[in-house]
Amino acid sequence: MLAFPFVFGGKSREYLGRAFDFGRQFLFKWTVNWRFVGEEMFLSRKFAYSLLVAHVGILLLFLQTRWVSPSSSGIIDFIRRYARSPNANIQGRISERITPVFVMDAMLGSMAIGLLCARSLHYQFYAYIAWATPYLLWRSGLGPIWVFGNWAMQEIAWLTYPSTNFSSGTVISQLILAIASLWWGSGRRHTWSSAAPGVAEKRHTE
Repeated sequence: MLAFPFVFGGKSREYLGRAFDFGRQFLFKWTVNWRFVGEEMFLSRKFAYSLLVAHVGILLLFLQTRWVSPSSSGIIDFIRRYARSPNANIQGRISERITPVFVMDAMLGSMAIGLLCARSLHYQFYAYIAWATPYLLWRSGLGPIWVFGNWAMQEIAWLTYPSTNFSSGTVISQLILAIASLWWGSGRRHTWSSAAPGVAEKRHTE
């Protein structure tokens, strides 16, 4: 809605060019996340497009296997169902599965995926990651040692200034682990219900 006056007001090319500036170059010396790949690779167009493809691919993976699960069996089924308006009964059953846990998974998961595939993160981005990572790691179900151990590694990496090959590699590895933890944990049946685990599994089976 915010883009409407620009996209349909004769300024669509300028608006899209600035909103999605694929030709933008980043300064290698300030990057926190991809320093370990080297400056030549960091500045290359091939690397930029590879990150874009990875971003879209991971989002589609989560969309297909996790984010449309409460309402359908996959993206194609989701499109087919919502090409026509579902009746009130179907909407009611689906709304029961859209719990705060599901919303938290989708919001923080998509954010973490975007940060993983960003060509350059600066130190201020840690404001997003610091509070989200414990939740994402916790979704794995591997317990507090897993959560606090990886959270500590992430903290050490982001407190390293200027960034090094080791710290930037740690930043990327921790983002990967957080996303993998979410993917693993959000596939469990009780994700879609705020009821007790036994009740949730019974409801899902029914």
